[in-house]
Amino acid sequence: MFMVIQSNQRSDTAVRISRWLDEAVEDYISDKKIRVAFPSKRNFVDTAVMQLLEEKKVKLESGK
Repeated sequence: MFMVIQSNQRSDTAVRISRWLDEAVEDYISDKKIRVAFPSKRNFVDTAVMQLLEEKKVKLESGK
């Protein structure tokens, strides 16, 4: 379950994810070889969501 939180002071949006999913991502990227490709949980989640949306043929526009 995702919960979106917007702040007027930041240019990005914070998204809350379930604790078990957060822990699974942390465990996955804790491997040193994986950490090179995904230096942060945010980077991993951004990449995963973009790939999913591209598979679903959603047009992505950067900079918004």
